[in-house]
Amino acid sequence: MRRIDGIHTDEPTRRYRTLTHLLQREMDVAINRKKIRRLMRDMAIYTI
Repeated sequence: MRRIDGIHTDEPTRRYRTLTHLLQREMDVAINRKKIRRLMRDMAIYTI
């Protein structure tokens, strides 16, 4: 969640699919796009 917030703070126009791809590349872990979307909704993060 901290990393999602950091990416969103730097570039608020990135959507959940782009965040999913970025996190998969950075962390080298399979992350589901639905989980990223749910976390963004729980954190009240919306794209501009």
